[in-house]
Amino acid sequence: MEISRDIAQEIIDEVGGILSKQLNFFDEKGYILASATPERVGNFHGGAAKLIREGLDELIVYSDDEYEGARKGCNLPLVMDKAVVGAIGITGEFEQVRQYGQIIKKMTEILLRDHDEQQRKKIEGRIRTRFLDDWIMTEQDVSDPAFLQRAQAQSIDVSLPRRVVVMRIVDITRYSDSPTGQETIDKINRWVRQALGRIPGAIFSKTPSVMICLLPYQENQALTQFIDRTFRDVLARYGIQLMAGVDGGAGTDRLSVHQAYQEAMKALQACPIREGRRILFYEDITYELFLEEIDKNTKKLFVSRVFRNLGTKEIEEYAAILGTLYEMDGSITKTAHAHFIHKNSLQYKLNKLARITGYDPRSYSSIPLYSLAMLFRGE
Repeated sequence: MEISRDIAQEIIDEVGGILSKQLNFFDEKGYILASATPERVGNFHGGAAKLIREGLDELIVYSDDEYEGARKGCNLPLVMDKAVVGAIGITGEFEQVRQYGQIIKKMTEILLRDHDEQQRKKIEGRIRTRFLDDWIMTEQDVSDPAFLQRAQAQSIDVSLPRRVVVMRIVDITRYSDSPTGQETIDKINRWVRQALGRIPGAIFSKTPSVMICLLPYQENQALTQFIDRTFRDVLARYGIQLMAGVDGGAGTDRLSVHQAYQEAMKALQACPIREGRRILFYEDITYELFLEEIDKNTKKLFVSRVFRNLGTKEIEEYAAILGTLYEMDGSITKTAHAHFIHKNSLQYKLNKLARITGYDPRSYSSIPLYSLAMLFRGE
C-alpha cells in the first residue's frame, strides 16, 4: 500500500491533535514521511528502520543519540492486510508515551483503512463512470464479449429494455458558475440518484449539466409519474425547478441506449423553446428537431434580417406582441387586451413593423419567418 505524504500528514495532524502528542509517520524504509515537527520530514530514522526491517512489535528509543536521526520515544509498526506499511512514532519520555502507543497505532491503522476504502471506491466509481459514458455516449456492440464482460463487472444487464430520461435544472447557468450553486447542483444530483436507486434495475449517470436516468422499460404514463414526483420532491426540498426530455420509446429493440439518449437530449433541448413545457417526449417535438443543427451565428444573422432596421428594445417589444398574437391565433382583440392597448394602436404597430421590415406579421408567408426569428432570438 502506497501512502502519500499528504495523507500521512493529515493522520499525524488529526491523531496528534486529539491526544496532544508529538507524532511522526515513517515510510516502509524508515524515512519520516510526515511529522508534527515539519523540519524532520524526509529525515532517516534508524529506530523506525530497525523496527520495520526486523519485524519488531515495538521499539523504544531511550536517548536522542541511540539511533541515527531518532529522538526519545516509542515506535510501533503499522499493519494493513497482514503487511507492514510503515510505522508511527511518539516523541517523549518512555514512561509518558508508551501508554499511548497502542491507542495511536490502532487509530492510525483505522484511518489508513478508511482512506484505502475511500480510494478503492473512487477507483471503482471512475471505472463505472467510464463504462456508463461509453455505453450511453457512444454506440456499442452489446454482443461484444469484452463489452459484456465490462457490463457484468458492473452488475449491469445491457440486454434489459430501457427508457432514457434526462433532467436538467431550469436556468442552470445561474448555479453552475458559483461554489454555492455548484453545491446545490451536487445535492440535487445525489437526491435524484437516491430516488432512482429505489427502482430495481434503474441506473443513474450524469454530465456536468445533465442527470441521466436509465429505467427499465415502461410506458409514457409511468415515466411521467416518476418525473412529476421527482420534480415535486426537488422543488419542495431545494426550491429549484427541473425540466426533462424523454426518448421516443418506440420499440426498444430498434433503439440502443445511445440512440435513446440522443432522442431524450433533443427533447430536453426543446423544453426552453416550448415555453411552459417542462417535460417533453421525443415524439412530441417537431421543428425543434432541426434547430440544434443550426449554428448560433446563422441564427443571429437570420434574426437581424427578419427584424431589419430595428433596435434591440424595439425587437423585444415586437417579439412580445407577436408571441401573443400567434398564441391567440391572430386575434387582434385578444392580443390588444393582453397588452393593455387599444386594438387600433395594435394595428398601427403591426402595420409599422410590416413597413420597416418588409414582412407583414399577419401574412401566412411571413408568420414562419417571425416565428423562427423569435425562437432563434430566445436561445
